[in-house]
Amino acid sequence: MRPLKIPREELLLRCANTFKRLGYHGTTMDVLASACGFTKASFYHHYPNKEALLRDVLDWTHQVINQTLFAVAFDEKLTPQERLSKMGRKAARLFQDDSIGCLMGVVAVDAAYGKSELLEPIRGFFDAWAKAFAHLLEGEVDEGQALLTARQWVADYEGAILLARVYGDAAYIDAVTRRALEHLSACQAPT
Repeated sequence: MRPLKIPREELLLRCANTFKRLGYHGTTMDVLASACGFTKASFYHHYPNKEALLRDVLDWTHQVINQTLFAVAFDEKLTPQERLSKMGRKAARLFQDDSIGCLMGVVAVDAAYGKSELLEPIRGFFDAWAKAFAHLLEGEVDEGQALLTARQWVADYEGAILLARVYGDAAYIDAVTRRALEHLSACQAPT
């Protein structure tokens, strides 16, 4: 395999932005190669097809978000409210930013309509996000309720990310964080 002209992370970031902007079906290997400064032929030396590249992009995106966002939920130096608040701030920046945005949400829509094999890494991403949120609720509610609440928070954030993009207003994401913080506080209130 030939060495990359650009660092791997830069290649994956450029491809992530391309997939996010054009969706799976609207993105071609020609467009991806161009976004990375390759010819289509030289791009095929690194990735045999669009699906292989997208899987690599999804795995890389999951790793980056796991390290920058989900890991905050497990920072025991902070209270659960501080962790959730920090996650909300990071989510607002990360998902409004064009560097990664919510690639998983964009690809999930396309994958659900004809590329079901791509749903596995997307489910893994959303499950990891829910697991991070559920960790914040440990000891406050039973495990099943924690996971149910955490999945609802993920759904709320995904909807807020969409609305924030459509209306150009991160307040939707901030509102989800406020509601989740209120819920967390109510779970911790003495009975």
